Amino acid sequence: MSVTADSHNRDNRQIARNTLFLYIRMLAIMGVTLYTTRVVMEALGIDDYGIYNVVGGLSASFIFFSSALTNATQRFLNFELGKGNNETLGRIFNLSWGIYAAIAIAVLMIGGAVGTWYIKCYMTLPPDRINAAIVTLWAMLLSLVATFIGAVYESVLIARENMKIYAYIGLFDAGAKLAVAFIILYSPDQRLILYSILLALAQIISKAILIAYCRKHYSETAFRPYWNADLFRRMFAFAGWNILGSGVWSLNEQGVTLLVNHFFGLAVNAARGITWQVTAAINNFAINFFTAIRPQIIKSYACGEISRYTDLVYSGTRYSAFLTWAICLPIILRTQSILSIWLVDVPTSTSLFVQWALVYTLVNTLTNPLWSGVQAVGRLRATILYGSTFFMLAFPLSWLLIIYGFPAVVTYQVLTIVRIGYIIISFHILKQYVTDFTWKSYVIRAIWPSMAVCGLSFIVMYPVSLWIPDNFIGLVAVTMISVTLTAAIIFVVGLNHGERSLITEKIVRRHQR
Repeated sequence: MSVTADSHNRDNRQIARNTLFLYIRMLAIMGVTLYTTRVVMEALGIDDYGIYNVVGGLSASFIFFSSALTNATQRFLNFELGKGNNETLGRIFNLSWGIYAAIAIAVLMIGGAVGTWYIKCYMTLPPDRINAAIVTLWAMLLSLVATFIGAVYESVLIARENMKIYAYIGLFDAGAKLAVAFIILYSPDQRLILYSILLALAQIISKAILIAYCRKHYSETAFRPYWNADLFRRMFAFAGWNILGSGVWSLNEQGVTLLVNHFFGLAVNAARGITWQVTAAINNFAINFFTAIRPQIIKSYACGEISRYTDLVYSGTRYSAFLTWAICLPIILRTQSILSIWLVDVPTSTSLFVQWALVYTLVNTLTNPLWSGVQAVGRLRATILYGSTFFMLAFPLSWLLIIYGFPAVVTYQVLTIVRIGYIIISFHILKQYVTDFTWKSYVIRAIWPSMAVCGLSFIVMYPVSLWIPDNFIGLVAVTMISVTLTAAIIFVVGLNHGERSLITEKIVRRHQR
């Protein structure tokens, strides 16, 4: 075996280990999220839960700054690690820290002023809940500031591929949220305010633990004021395009939430809030794998291994789709049953919201490896200008369709269509910079296997699910049959010959021991 092949095998094993840790983290977070949603909704009631969702949208609309800066920091750290330039890591970290802190202060001031103004002047609320909404806003903004400061340390953890500690911190987050949910359940009054404040406190403690660990184990996180105009220009340009792209995404996601609140009221917003909880949990399946594979994509490009770089983008696209669909299919087939078991009071239209949101989530997962490929190359400008501009059509199109009488679920249908357009535009731009990418190879090695697995499994499972009773035992049966069938179709249709041979060989070796 060559040195390069041996190195790739080690990297693949590292991806597998990291994915395992991330899935342990994800399962805990998903379980807590789904359970606490039930508890929190019961404790707050539909109206206060709707308020929390809308106000959360206002504060979360600034989270794209954190996401964009984290992506920029991770990209530069991974790129330097791939090239072996470890001495520059501290400079990147310290410059990033200063940028994060400045933007966190700006977001706190601007978000507080704009959010308070919107709540008082435009938000559809009962008069006696305005003060509670404002307190909730400020608590969530403080949580957001903690997220900003912690994000630069999180970037180091992920760039170093230390997913074990990343998973442990996620488990702490999950436990804290569960504790907060039970505290408000037994609180006598002002539950919305108490819930928001306790969640902010939990987030601050979590980030403090992260910072303490990184400062102890990674020398580059020792804070030393640093300034370099050229590095700042390159990082800010990269982050700036990330911010623009994330801002467009935030406008669509959170802007649509405000549209739904304005035209349909708090009850439908509660349905959207529950839908968001479901899709966020499902999306974590793909994101966890994406988080594990992303450093390898960037490092492969940085050290000139273009063949491995393209392989990771293609296989990452397929695996993201497979992992997401394996979970989405049984939920789509038994949405109402799951909601009835999960929630005490299911808001109207939630089932339809969830089904279309899962379709959008599946399409959206295809963008993650592709976007990592773009970030590795560093050519963000064209992708953001053309791809994100096209994606921005989702907000005005949703607004227009709602005005003409379409139901609220049309927002997810529009998001799905424009996201497909975004994928087409993004790949067209990427292949201009990496000649190994072609439309033929992208369709054959990434898109077609993903579509074939999803289509075949749905065609087979839909009639099967109609014959199974619509109760808890039926839900378990549909889930087990669906997952087994999807896994079999993935093996036969979704994997290439080399991947099937590798799996078969490992199974044979295990049985021969």
